[in-house]
Amino acid sequence: MFWRKRKQSDFTAEIEAHLELETERLKEQGLSEEEARRAARRAFGNVTRAEERFYEAGRWMWWDHLIQDLRFGLRLLAKNPGFATVAVLTLALGIGANTAIFSLIDAVMLKMLPVRDSQQLTLLNWAAQSVPGIMPASDIIHTAQGNMDQDKTGRMTSTSLSYPVFELLRARSDIFSSAFAFANVGRVNFGIGGEARLAEGELVSGDYFSGLGVVTVAGRAIGPADDKTGAAPVAMISYGYWETRFGRDRSAVGRSAVINNVPVTIIGVSPPEFFGLQPGRSIDVWLPLHTQPEVEPNWTEKGRSNFIRDDDWWVMVMGRLKPGVSEPQARAVLGAVFYESVAAQREAARSAPRRESAAEPIPSGPQGLPSLGLAPASKGLSYLRQEFSKPLLILMGVVGLVLLIACANVANLLLSRAAARQREIAVRLAIGAGRSRIIRQLLTESVMLASLGGTLGLLLAYWATGVLIAFMSSGRNPIAISVSPNLRALALTALISIVTGILFGLAPAYRAARVDLTGALKDASSLLGRGRLRLGFGKALVVSQVAMSLLLLVGAGLFVRTLENLEEADLGFDRRNVLLFGVDATEGGYKDERLLSFYQELQQGLEGLAGVRSAASSGSTLIGGGVSIDGLSIEGRPAPRPDDASTAVYFNDVGPRFFETMGIPLILGRTIGPQDTSAAPKVAVINEMLAHKFFAGSSPVGHRFGMGDSKSSSEIEIVGVVANAKYDDVRKEVPPTVYVPYAQHPGSLREMHFEIRTAGDPSQMVPAVRRVLRDLDQNLPLSDVKTQVEQINQTIFQESLFAKLSSFFGLLALTLTSVGLYGILAYAVARRTNEIGIRMALGAERAAILWMVSRESMTLAGIGIIVGAPAALAASRLVASMLYGLKPTDPLTIASAAAVLAAVALLAGYLPARRASRLDPMVALRYE
Repeated sequence: MFWRKRKQSDFTAEIEAHLELETERLKEQGLSEEEARRAARRAFGNVTRAEERFYEAGRWMWWDHLIQDLRFGLRLLAKNPGFATVAVLTLALGIGANTAIFSLIDAVMLKMLPVRDSQQLTLLNWAAQSVPGIMPASDIIHTAQGNMDQDKTGRMTSTSLSYPVFELLRARSDIFSSAFAFANVGRVNFGIGGEARLAEGELVSGDYFSGLGVVTVAGRAIGPADDKTGAAPVAMISYGYWETRFGRDRSAVGRSAVINNVPVTIIGVSPPEFFGLQPGRSIDVWLPLHTQPEVEPNWTEKGRSNFIRDDDWWVMVMGRLKPGVSEPQARAVLGAVFYESVAAQREAARSAPRRESAAEPIPSGPQGLPSLGLAPASKGLSYLRQEFSKPLLILMGVVGLVLLIACANVANLLLSRAAARQREIAVRLAIGAGRSRIIRQLLTESVMLASLGGTLGLLLAYWATGVLIAFMSSGRNPIAISVSPNLRALALTALISIVTGILFGLAPAYRAARVDLTGALKDASSLLGRGRLRLGFGKALVVSQVAMSLLLLVGAGLFVRTLENLEEADLGFDRRNVLLFGVDATEGGYKDERLLSFYQELQQGLEGLAGVRSAASSGSTLIGGGVSIDGLSIEGRPAPRPDDASTAVYFNDVGPRFFETMGIPLILGRTIGPQDTSAAPKVAVINEMLAHKFFAGSSPVGHRFGMGDSKSSSEIEIVGVVANAKYDDVRKEVPPTVYVPYAQHPGSLREMHFEIRTAGDPSQMVPAVRRVLRDLDQNLPLSDVKTQVEQINQTIFQESLFAKLSSFFGLLALTLTSVGLYGILAYAVARRTNEIGIRMALGAERAAILWMVSRESMTLAGIGIIVGAPAALAASRLVASMLYGLKPTDPLTIASAAAVLAAVALLAGYLPARRASRLDPMVALRYE
């Protein structure tokens, strides 16, 4: 390895010494100096071949050949910097895009939790064909923790369990080596040093961190002693929160803080890689599970602890199975425990007197009871997988097509380059090089190009992932996800580089090695006449590029038009000049009348600000909010069945001037005003959709109804009808909606959302709004501060993301295709220069030459469009669920994409055609 040159020189010296001795011996026999040396060499044989055998015996020849090929390839690239730059940049864009999307797929769908032996974790869940009565309907939002869902068979599924069930399952030490519970608490008011900020919180059982194997970087973790009734409240913060709020100051451990008006002591800091068990949602602070009644007082029913209630399912449970315990065994044992618990709950519900707030009785029969299931939890629980799995896979297919187009471009470049090197390749073949050796040399050059493109693409990928995450985080829920270099991404980049190098290099190398030695060693002009016949493969590549570009352009067109339809959708209210924000005064200890009074004072303070036209408040924002209730019982009509979805309506509790502030027109009657207090008769305003659904042909004003758990169907009077307005989601149709005064329903008050209509830019009002809130209570922070337009854009961010990315990749594919088309036509013109000269010498007009070349360009584009159209129609059906306001087979989009491709093909072919039409016949006839 290190002394090869010395060994080679020693061997050469040894041969020379042997020849000298032989020469001396022959001279002693009477031969002359020259005769003796000639005879010695003749007796020894071929010295050069002996040195070659010695060289080959002591080396890995394939390695030497590879080094030679690499050196030769680098020299050729250095001599052709333009070709090298175009090829490397083209490949870098394709490889970088694939690496970036794969890195996101890896982080969202493949990455394991950063805990000890994550593959051993198991999540407990349940499924049932009939759920009513398992939990109170009024508690469903809190109980289900956002995990309630419906599968394809119509069964309800959830990962939420009651605390008593958790204790029963945790007690099975024969099944679990450890089991722990956790529950979402959402945003909490985290105050320290007189400064309050919002933070993402989670409630955890005492064995949460020990069960996961998470070790703190400072202080200690929450333990079993902290998770007991009466224990001193403590909190553990994340590394990211420690860094941003405390500047990684170790004195933060041991400091006192106030969380949702509960004094706590910070006891530890989690490691930087641990973000919780839900990728995409970064937890800032963990609290013991038993602090839930103090941290979330509004979710706790008076006189009934959530820790003894078996009808409140609010914790998620995860554990590690003991070694030797299989999943079927665990499911059988734990399922029996779970079934007995739920069956006992059903019997207790039957025998107990019905409370007004209780749910419907648990259905009889075993088919009505949920069954327990176990699911692998090595990757955690993530809404990101549900929300982004399909979009990311579609994007992976898109960037894969872009990479194929890039490969076709580079293959065309290599074909042209190989044709220009025919004489060189012919000479190498003539002096003894094998065709396999030529192919290996050319493949080495192509793989080297791909490797350079892959290296640059890797740099582009890690820049692009940051941009993509920023896009993904612009939605309703900010995304906290780490996309850092890892072995999988590096391995994929290396694999793509090698495969693409072989993919675009194999055909040109094979064609180059098949060169005709007799023709190639003759005058180069003899080859030009046959050049036209040798472009078939290059033209096929261009046709495939056009077909794939059409596929991408159709997809981009569908997503862009979807975004336009969503942005131009009639929402039913005026989105301009509206500022939104939320305040949760319950986190500051406000309750009942004090809470109602605080919100009213805040609204009055906002109305007094300069530049504010009107201000209002509501329990939910129109877009991005939305609360549905089980049913509407109208006076004089049969009571609705609990499972009758046709009576379900959306509900919003609003304050005075809400409709005026949001620009929702009044159709009939009156709106909600200051007179609608808690002491006044209960009233409601409905939208046109609800009026048409329940009161078609008659005026609904004056009718009475009840809703939700209320027994009375005549306690609320309809006093007005307003125009339809979108609620919850821009994509959804306008739902039947009831608006009630929040002052008449104080029991549902918690966080209040405020809407301010301003005379100018609403974002300029934020400092003034903060001052008003600080004057009332400096310990309460604002939340979700944004304009109405920003909120709407957040709800359609996925459509915006797809429109932007698909447009970018579509334009990139279009550019690469036009470059490929231009390259193949420019090369064809160069190869046919003699032919064009002869045509012009025989009297061909310049317009005829221009049309001849342009026609070839349009022919290639036309074939590509014909081939790509069926593929585009088939592929567009895969994204049908992501479209809005148009069909996947939208003819306008497909026709527009085809027209754009045809125009680009015409432009790409015009320059070579123009150059051909301006050739001087005399120069063309002498061209080589």
